[in-house]
Order: sequence, then C-alpha cells, then structure tokens
Amino acid sequence: MKVSHVQQRVQAIADVVADYERAHGLEDDLFTDVITEIANTSTDPRARALAGAALKSQAIDFQRLAA
Repeated sequence: MKVSHVQQRVQAIADVVADYERAHGLEDDLFTDVITEIANTSTDPRARALAGAALKSQAIDFQRLAA
C-alpha cells in the first residue's frame, strides 16, 4: 500500500462528504485497510502488535449502522 493510494482514498471521502453514511463507511474501510497493512507488513513488532490488537474489535458482534 502506497501513501499516494491512501491520499486518493482520503480524497474520495472528501468527495462524498455530503453523504455522511457513505463517507463514514469509506473512512472505516480505509482505517481497517491501513491498520491491516501495518499489522501484516511493519518491521516494528510494537506497531504490529498494536495494529493486530485493534483489528480484534472487528470480531465483536454489534450493529454497525452510522456514526
């Protein structure tokens, strides 16, 4: 994952800001993808551990609608 790709996705969120549910979903997806990338590729063991621990929240079963 390149920084430029993340920047493009941030711009995509800005482009749909009037549709807050869509923007929120895109932001959630971006954060998940970035944290997953860190968990899977970082050479820093602490960063990998933090990212991996944060990703475990996705296994919690609760209704995810809008912010």
